[in-house]
Order: sequence, then structure tokens, then C-alpha cells
Amino acid sequence: MKFIEFNNTNIVYENIENTPRTAIYLYLSTEKQAKEGVHTMLGNLLLQGTKTKTAEEIATELENHGIEVTVDSRADFLKVSIICLDEDLEFALNSVNDFMLNSTFETLNKEIFKFKNETTASMDTPSAKASDAYYKELFKGHKYGITNTKILETIDNVTIEDVKNYQKELLTGRKIISVATGIKDEEKLFNLLTNSLSFMQKNDIEIKYNPAPKNKGNLIKIEKNDAKQAQIFQGWVVDGINTPDCAKLNVLNSLLGGAGLSSRLFVELRDKKGLAYTVRSSYKTLKDGAHFTLYIGTEPKNIKKSLNGFKTEIQRVIDEPPTDIELQGAKENFIGRYKYFYTQTNAQIASVNGWNYITGLDFSCNEKLLDEVMKVTKEDIIEAVKKYLLAEPTTVVLAPKEYLDF
Repeated sequence: MKFIEFNNTNIVYENIENTPRTAIYLYLSTEKQAKEGVHTMLGNLLLQGTKTKTAEEIATELENHGIEVTVDSRADFLKVSIICLDEDLEFALNSVNDFMLNSTFETLNKEIFKFKNETTASMDTPSAKASDAYYKELFKGHKYGITNTKILETIDNVTIEDVKNYQKELLTGRKIISVATGIKDEEKLFNLLTNSLSFMQKNDIEIKYNPAPKNKGNLIKIEKNDAKQAQIFQGWVVDGINTPDCAKLNVLNSLLGGAGLSSRLFVELRDKKGLAYTVRSSYKTLKDGAHFTLYIGTEPKNIKKSLNGFKTEIQRVIDEPPTDIELQGAKENFIGRYKYFYTQTNAQIASVNGWNYITGLDFSCNEKLLDEVMKVTKEDIIEAVKKYLLAEPTTVVLAPKEYLDF
């Protein structure tokens, strides 16, 4: 892996031999927060037509060349991914350059209408409704708490000018081109990248962090009388990337509920007690924080038993720490999943390298994390539980009204 500045552009390059398809990930970020919903609209609009091409023409051209281009707009960054055969790279880059600089955003009202209908429809799904409410409460007062239903409240006020202004902020913000490819002629590749994507020239923007507050726990009950099963989300804002506890929390997650069939929540609440259709834990890191979340889908009559089950299994990590074999299994599970999801393809490699840069991490952080995971002890796991999971959690329960009296 190589990180260089070429033609005033930051590029992270990884040569993966004998791979005919190149993956390029463009990450752009700004420290200025746009009006609610603007970053979502920008992501939706970038492939919807330029000054010279319609959305249909863009899609047809990309499809005819077998080029995959996706846009992912989040609170922390805009990500444009390009995956194509090496011989189609120049055409792919020119296509992306066109919509990044020449999108008209003329279909904004159509996209707003579409967003409103799709969001309203998705909120009729119990899991989506509960999940939205959970993150809105967990990150209340922070940008990560601006969920789709929160955006719905003000989306009609978003203008084309708002979208254009946000795009300008991104184009003058922190940027990186991340490439994973079998192309070995670096100078030719870098010239092509920087000439075709002139908007990716670097700006010396210092990263600012706005840590998500560790909000006091709260219980939210959502009535949905046609729900066949109860949806329960419970969690905490915890420390995230580049912190001493990151490795500990990853291993704890694998032990508790992130390792599938072998995890404690699955074994105890699903296999032994028969409480769950689905049960899991997750630990997700973001630029400005992280969350540790427990989830269960269960019969509505089992809500209290499930919540007590969460509490019992958290305490049991302290009272009955993992055996050496169990701890080693949790570590190996995390490492196996990490390598499978982040290091197998050019796309995964380019995505991770770009994300590391845009969030201020060094490029060796992945290897360091895996090393730290192997060093995690039983005492570290207990410490992480006491530090984070014994605090009052944010809990969202969705179920028919008759089952919410608990």
C-alpha cells in the first residue's frame, strides 16, 4: 500500500496482482453541517442527469461498459465508488467527473417526493420503525440522530441551492482517491486519475471531531398493533475508532452476540430459552463515536423476559467470564469476519483505505487493530462491560399496545 501526493492530489494506492477489475473509491468530507436532508438529496441526485446527459443515458452508458458506479452520502462523508475493467477506466472516470461537476439537480422535487413515499412506506415495517426511533434517541442532539423520519420533518424546505452549496463544501473539503488495482504502471494510472478527476485536488483541511454524547438511557415504547413480533433495540454510545477500548469492544461483541450461532445471546436466549426469532449484538464505529447495540425479535408476550435476558447475559460476562477457548473463539471469529468483509476484494480494500484517511486514521490501523484484538484478556472484557454496558441503556420496544404495559 502506498500513500502519495500526485499533481496536488492525495492518492492511496494498493496493487493487487492478477485482478482485471479496478476499484476506485472517492471520499469527500466537510466539517460544515448542511441543512437536514441535504446530504441525502445530494447522494440521490448525482446520477440523475447532467447538463448534457439524462439519467437514462448515464445508466445506459455505464451498463454497456459493465461499469459499476454507486454514490453513498452520509453524515460524515460522500463516497463515490467505481468498479470496472482496466480498459474501461478512462471512460468511467470521465463519467464520474461529469456528474460530480455538471449535475443539474433539476429532479430535486421528484427525489423529495420519492424519498417521502419510500420513507413513509418503510416505516410501516416494524423493524425499520423501531430502528429509526432507536438511533434518533440514542444520538439525540447529534448529527447521527438525524434519521429518515427526522429528515421527513423538513425535507420540503430543501432547495437546489442548498444542494449546490453542500456540494461546493465537499469539493473544497478533505478528499482522497483510494485505488486497488492490478495496474502496475503507477505514473500512467496517477496521471489518468488526477487529469480526469481534477475536482479531487487536495485541500489542507484539518479534521475536527464532534464526539457523540453518551446520553442518559431512556425507554421508548412504540405502539404497532399489527406487529406479529416485538422489536427490541437496546444500546449505548461507546468509544470508537482509534481508542484503547476499540479492540475490547469488538471481542466483547463477538462473545456476546456478534458471532452468530456460537454467541452467548444466541445460545442462551434463542436455543435454551426459545425467546428469539433473531437475536444479536453489534458494535459499529463511526467518525465521531460508536454504538454497542443489542437486538431481539420475539413474541410480544416475551418482551420482559427478553429485556431481563439482556441484563442477565451482560452481568454473566462479569460473573462467568469467558473460558480461554471461548475467548479465543471470539477473537478468531472477529478476525475472520474482518478479513472476509474488508480484505478480500479490490472494492473492499479501496473502501477501507479511503475511509481510514477521511476519518483521520493511519493506514496501518487495520493491522494494529487485529494485533490488539489478539491481546484482549478476560479482564479487558469485564472492564469493557463495567465501563459501558452497566450504564442505563437507550431502549426502544415496538409491539401491539396490549404488550407494552411492562
